[in-house]
Amino acid sequence: MENETIEEDLAEVYTFARPVTFEGNTVETLTIDFDKLTGVDILACDRQYQAEAARHGGTELVKETNKAYQAYIVAKAAGVHVGLIRALPAKDFTKLTLRAQSFLLL
Repeated sequence: MENETIEEDLAEVYTFARPVTFEGNTVETLTIDFDKLTGVDILACDRQYQAEAARHGGTELVKETNKAYQAYIVAKAAGVHVGLIRALPAKDFTKLTLRAQSFLLL
């Protein structure tokens, strides 16, 4: 039980500048825990990003600096669909993807 509390403390609760409606649900906050991600999670995000990028004409060499890839990382860390991250107002989207970039470029 104590370890669960410690792990929960590592997660960050991000409050949106204004509530967001996604698939009929209003969302005001996300709990984001980059530290819970595993190599399997990162590889899954990479596959999703690569598949999407291939449909749209290519990928970037340094995907860690690409907002589309970062959105997948944020979504995985928050346990939500990437569509929610993409639907965020620009200010929230930018803040969260910059946090993902910082995590990825440690």
